[in-house]
Amino acid sequence: MYIRKVVPVLFSIFFISSQLVMTQDFIPGKKYHIDSDYVEYVHGDLPLIISVPHGGYEKPDDIPERTGRFAKNQDIYTIEIAYEIIKRINELTGKHPYVIINHLHRTRLDANRNIEEAANGNLKAEQVWYAYHNRISSVKGKITEEYGKGLFIDLHGHRHKIERMELGYLLTGEELRLDKELLDADLLNEFSSIRHLLENNRLELSFTELVRGNYSFGSLLNAKGQVCVPCSKLLYPQADEPFFSGGFNTSRYGSSSGGTIDGIQIEMDLHTRTDKYLQKKVANDIALSLIEFLAIHYFPQIPEIAAYGDSVLDQYFEKKR
Repeated sequence: MYIRKVVPVLFSIFFISSQLVMTQDFIPGKKYHIDSDYVEYVHGDLPLIISVPHGGYEKPDDIPERTGRFAKNQDIYTIEIAYEIIKRINELTGKHPYVIINHLHRTRLDANRNIEEAANGNLKAEQVWYAYHNRISSVKGKITEEYGKGLFIDLHGHRHKIERMELGYLLTGEELRLDKELLDADLLNEFSSIRHLLENNRLELSFTELVRGNYSFGSLLNAKGQVCVPCSKLLYPQADEPFFSGGFNTSRYGSSSGGTIDGIQIEMDLHTRTDKYLQKKVANDIALSLIEFLAIHYFPQIPEIAAYGDSVLDQYFEKKR
């Protein structure tokens, strides 16, 4: 009973603290620990948020292991890959994404779940959960105010036997397997984490074109050698194949329930994450594809990224002539 009375107060304190902190002067690319030692915040200067909820290693004695039938596997090396993505985006553009990392191991906190399942009733774990999610909410508000729209990425790792990247738009494999005519009838727009883009894209692309066409995020990755689903070469997972369509964070911070920040969950396979060469390769490919995706669909006016979109779109405009 005491914990339940304290938590709303903690939420108010953390929310006010986060709002005040966002008014301070931060240096893009620099790492900060503001509301919790276990939550790392990298300040950015691009309308792009990268969240890493399951890559943490820390198992402090004062935060017990979550009990019950919860998923507790660590998404190993997702933090390291996120650092490489930040580095590569900076090398390509001179800019930085906003990044929020949970350093608690998933046995202690699942930052991609509602607080009840995430913290299992432990007050200290709940404090970290609030610190993590209030930081994302604050950055989302800042990007919306400054740019009007943006993109949220939730970075994960899966252990499925099929070694490929899975992209979650809150669309199940069954939904992705629907006929093109049904998908392009806009029946699923309101359920997708890229709802805002589906309803407001400058190229006037259809649902299937944005989710798996030549200028979809998956196809941009595939063009660099990444096997992923959905994309133009792999439209959907088969009925007997496992597929992560997006979780709590993608739903909470994407645009399915409104707003102008779209969300995509990225799931990397275990082999890619554990091979040192492939770690750098996937980080480079994700970084460049994110820049291209932002330039093509969101911000052709940002000079640091515009040329990347132009180079991809040359073919598109050539076909339209």
